[in-house]
Amino acid sequence: MERFQDKVSDSGMFQAFITDLNPIFTETVYSKYLTPRFNETKDWKGIEKAINMPVMASLIDEHSGKPIIGTQAPAELRGTIPHFGDKYPVSSDELQEIRRLEDFIMKNVESGNAEVADQLTDQLTEILSGRFDKLSRNPLVTIDKLLLEEWSNGTATIDSDKNLTKIPYQIDFVVKKYHVGTVWSEAANATALADLDKFVNKVWKDLKIKVNTLSLNPDEVRKLLAQTSTKNAITGYITGGSGQTKVIGIPSSENVNIVLNGQYRIPALNEVDHTIAIGDDNGNVVSQFYGFLDGRVAATIGTDLGYYMYTPAAEQWMPDQNYNYAVTEGNVLLSSRSEKGNLTLESDLSALPVLKIRKIMAILVTDDTTTGSALV
Repeated sequence: MERFQDKVSDSGMFQAFITDLNPIFTETVYSKYLTPRFNETKDWKGIEKAINMPVMASLIDEHSGKPIIGTQAPAELRGTIPHFGDKYPVSSDELQEIRRLEDFIMKNVESGNAEVADQLTDQLTEILSGRFDKLSRNPLVTIDKLLLEEWSNGTATIDSDKNLTKIPYQIDFVVKKYHVGTVWSEAANATALADLDKFVNKVWKDLKIKVNTLSLNPDEVRKLLAQTSTKNAITGYITGGSGQTKVIGIPSSENVNIVLNGQYRIPALNEVDHTIAIGDDNGNVVSQFYGFLDGRVAATIGTDLGYYMYTPAAEQWMPDQNYNYAVTEGNVLLSSRSEKGNLTLESDLSALPVLKIRKIMAILVTDDTTTGSALV
């Protein structure tokens, strides 16, 4: 049996170990909507060249080198792809726990207790996968969060403490926005179904985009279903016994989609319920929120949103002799270093979701009546 400390002390063994664990790591969101695209450099210009169009704004002034938070149009400024990562020191107590489990596994294998050995192996795998899942997936959770913000609001916001370069980003992809006449939270007066009809037709008339997908989060669906105008528009039937009972004023998402498709001739709702989980240093989830922002409906042609643009970490170009390396999903570079009996694990990622469809989509703002253009 190969020991854990041996696996992280040799780059070849480390890579094989991570490759085996990767299928049980937390599933990412971005991979469902973005196509991976290699970018040789961290500079914006490299991204523009790779996809043959300017798609984003950097918030670093090329003259002063200082961050700029503003509303510059894409490609007007130069900068670098943001840099994410995590660090996890493994204590001597944790290493001792892993060694004890490995010893128990080998003793049970030698004595023929296969069932117990399998149980202990599962326990060890759970411990190790938990450590490396956090290490490898935390940078990608940030990518998920950015993608869902871009999709729903056309922006990507990165706090300085979430970016290893310690520079804040506020990227505006300049997506066309419209606003409703009455915010959707006003259940008595809002007219979400009519708003969606106006929105789709306005996008066609103004932008000549024939959208087929209307995306929003579950909270927005609940607001829509609670509106008096929606209840008045929906007639439902409950089947029981030998007949059906007509029910008015109890709409469902399925009923709403029938009305949108049948009466208004516009796309059904695409409910985006991906949540972003925030954890503490012990791996416990302390809060969750919808990545797709409240108060927004995104009109697109399908859900192929753009590129997952990544570039090699510095150590992939010039490895440090004191570290061992492995690469996991999304080109996240994992490294391990043992020093004075202590083990340190790190992850490193330079990447950004690129909203390639920004010019062929639009966003309806449902929580204020001033952002963007009116639907009339």
